Amino acid sequence: MTRPLILVCVPLWPTPEAVLPYFKARLTGKSLPPHAHDGLKVEDDEVPYDVKYYPTPNEHGPSKEEWKRCEVLLCLQVPEKLTSSTQVPNLKLVQLSSAGVGHVTGTPFYKSIPEESKIIVCSASGIHVVPISEHVIAATMALYHNFPKFILSGAEDPPRWIRMPELGNGGFVVRELRGRTIGLLGYGHIARETARMAQALGMRVTCATRTGHPTPINGYLLPETGDPEGKIPSNWYTTTDPASLEEFYATADVVVNSLPSTDETRGFVEQEAFRTMKDDAVFVNIGRGDTVDQEVMIRALEAGLQAADKDEGKKDKKGNLRIAAASLDVTSPEPLPSDNKLWRLSNVLLTPHMSGGSELYWYRVTDLASINVKRVLEEGKGGLNAVRGKGE
Repeated sequence: MTRPLILVCVPLWPTPEAVLPYFKARLTGKSLPPHAHDGLKVEDDEVPYDVKYYPTPNEHGPSKEEWKRCEVLLCLQVPEKLTSSTQVPNLKLVQLSSAGVGHVTGTPFYKSIPEESKIIVCSASGIHVVPISEHVIAATMALYHNFPKFILSGAEDPPRWIRMPELGNGGFVVRELRGRTIGLLGYGHIARETARMAQALGMRVTCATRTGHPTPINGYLLPETGDPEGKIPSNWYTTTDPASLEEFYATADVVVNSLPSTDETRGFVEQEAFRTMKDDAVFVNIGRGDTVDQEVMIRALEAGLQAADKDEGKKDKKGNLRIAAASLDVTSPEPLPSDNKLWRLSNVLLTPHMSGGSELYWYRVTDLASINVKRVLEEGKGGLNAVRGKGE
């Protein structure tokens, strides 16, 4: 009997020899956490599926016969030669390796799927929660402890030891997270793990969502992470009510934006948002760059630097277009042009859209894929993180 064919059409890191045995072990039903992959040896005849690996499918991809046999496709991009759902008559599941799906929904293949088709397409939402949440906390701590200033002084030629009086306020400038309020704009998988970490550090947690009330979350959930039931935030605000959103911004010491890029969210964090934020607020963006009015943000950051140079501290006057600092893992556009002002602002931490790049990334992708293969092919259930077709 021919085994169902799974096509893995994406390069696996660090090596396929490391990740594929883990994937196959999970397909055999072994319960393994993503970090337990060293030394795994799985013979192909143990696996109830035929797993074919094509790291460069646009150059050396599956044959026409393999496309016809394919029941599961694991990919980041839809391979260029797959232009119609008629090429994959047995396809039941497409497991993407990204949380975003916009790069797939516009392809000829996706558009060719008949409305009545039972093909299930699933995102990889939930696999990034640990590294990105750690990134948010680490970046906020770095800004609260003035690390960028010290790093820049160390890069001077010759390196310069900064004396405490130079820091202002007698050198007592370290801000503590404990007792501060972190406001999470969007409360998806990543925001919920950030909330758990922030609460453990003694922070008060608030959030702003479309509904504005506590809601549970489903999909791919890493054990002992996040806030599945939505119990952590002390206040829920709604993004659809200007007064509620204003209070959200005004009461947060740290504002974390995890909004995806959609027609509704592009430019969502605009001038009024930055005017409403506290003058000493830290803004962290790990969502998408185009959800923020970047030019307005730059003006607010420049004003924050000018106030710091004058040792003005925080002003309580409402309406100042000023924030203290920002950590930006995403910008608009990407890559950020070399002449953009953000590169030269000393109160900005810039990272190249890498906060989710954990060494366990592909193990978690294949872990999720193995769960969805079992659900869809063996149990007749919907897929976790389904963006098309039957969900959980």
